[in-house]
Amino acid sequence: MLLLYQSNRIEVLADALAEAMRAQPAAALVPETVVVQSSAMARWLSFALAERLGVAANVDFRFPASYIWSLFGSVLPEVAPQSPFEPEVLRWTFLRLLEDDEDLPRQPRLAHYLREADARQRYELACRLAEVYDRYLVYRPDWIAAWSEERLLGLGPDEAWQALLWRRAAPEAAAPHPREQFYAAIDSDPAARARLPRTLHLFAITALPPMYLDVFARLAAHVDVHLYALNPCREYWGDIVRRRVLARQAAGEAAPAPYAEVGNSLLASLGLHGCSFFDALAELQAHQIERYVAPQSDTLLATLQRDILELRERGEAGVPRARVEPQDDSLQVHVCHGPLREVEVLHDRLLDAFERDPTLQPGEVLVLVPQLERYAPAIEAVFATAPEHLRIPYSIADRGLVRESAVVRAFAALLDAPQGRMETESVLALLEHAPIAARYGIDADALAQLRAWLRETGVRWGYDESARAALGLPATREHTWRAGLDRLLLGYALPGESLYDYAGVLPYGDVEGSEAVLAGRLQSFVEALHQHAEESQRTRTFEAWRLHTDRLLGEFFALDETQETEAQRLRAAAQAL
Repeated sequence: MLLLYQSNRIEVLADALAEAMRAQPAAALVPETVVVQSSAMARWLSFALAERLGVAANVDFRFPASYIWSLFGSVLPEVAPQSPFEPEVLRWTFLRLLEDDEDLPRQPRLAHYLREADARQRYELACRLAEVYDRYLVYRPDWIAAWSEERLLGLGPDEAWQALLWRRAAPEAAAPHPREQFYAAIDSDPAARARLPRTLHLFAITALPPMYLDVFARLAAHVDVHLYALNPCREYWGDIVRRRVLARQAAGEAAPAPYAEVGNSLLASLGLHGCSFFDALAELQAHQIERYVAPQSDTLLATLQRDILELRERGEAGVPRARVEPQDDSLQVHVCHGPLREVEVLHDRLLDAFERDPTLQPGEVLVLVPQLERYAPAIEAVFATAPEHLRIPYSIADRGLVRESAVVRAFAALLDAPQGRMETESVLALLEHAPIAARYGIDADALAQLRAWLRETGVRWGYDESARAALGLPATREHTWRAGLDRLLLGYALPGESLYDYAGVLPYGDVEGSEAVLAGRLQSFVEALHQHAEESQRTRTFEAWRLHTDRLLGEFFALDETQETEAQRLRAAAQAL
């Protein structure tokens, strides 16, 4: 059975989920599966369930696409553990075809690009194509089916080469999608139905491709599927349109839609994406459970929420405009000159809110940001550096792995290093990454000392004269790392400050006592980095890259418990190749 819970409050949906779990508890060692759309929602929901159930353990949070594929695999033994349709897999299939296939470069629309593209550009094209075909598989499965049967649909000049590319893809990718086999199995085979989950929860899903929604609907014919939908309006709002569209229809510029109305202009303007999803939900044979909560206050924000809930438009017949009290600050607009200032104002407003309402907790505050990567540095600059008595606990959800993890950022910088010429600052910049600095025992004071030494010994760029010669430049040793390191180490070895060179090296006289340890650490780091640059020129298989990743993590990184978890994500990414 499909049970559709609808509410305008996510807390109420969390209550409903907790009640359903309490009413039908899973076996002790069987995980409760909850499908969500983001890791941020999974994190919030895990805390919400813990508050309501006392303990939230053995809850398996999954994303729609990966869960559906694993569902196919649980019923159909021949389905591969990892979907060949995933972009992470398709990109490599497409890259191989773009490089090796004989017919693809002859396609006029591809020929010019492939003729001029280098390896990186072909890889970027393969990645982009993988994303496009991923959407085709979800939203245009009829196109994929036609192309697999060598039929063209007259879709434009790019269809021919896209159809050819799909047919040339690996047999496991170009094979028919297992969806229909899955349907046939669960409809006719009791043994297949026995492998289905006992129950499934879909929480706060705001949009699903038709294919995914169809899979869950077919699954609901055999097991209980609970779908918790965050719906701002209790009325049917599939017919509402924007005022601009109504005006165009009245002027004859657009075809009139039957039963079209404004309803609520804010919902009509901003809710188009959700409208189509709730339209699709309305067509399902589902048991409806409505738990809407009308806002009780008379603030401007509550009035807007209530009007959307009731599909009401202010200013129309019988609905007077709301009066806004001067002291009403429930809805605020702040005009700022940049992201940093926006975050500073946000921080100030939050402090004010906590002061006015002592019961308000940081965990009850959600900040939505349209371009998270643009604002994340400003968020960290403001929230992380506030004085202790003004500091607000915070976390940034759904950041990309490279942005989120200090280990991954350091590893990415290490991989980029061989592309440069070992300039002094680029090498020292690697030691500003905490995991690398910890491995070589170099703190901020030691790094400042190294900068002074390198400046005074004249190190500029290049490991040695051979490295410069490899770039087609004069094979001079002056101002290389090897020349500078020799000066540092010889300066410590010779007594006092020598005015004469030794074997062609002028000693540097300011390295004394325990400072020799720091010079030795710099020597070890530079030697390892040079070796890394040499080895990076080799071509490797994916398995060799996995082993190389392990070696680099062991050689260049010192990791605490948290960082080791981050490193495991790197190893998993290398293993996935």
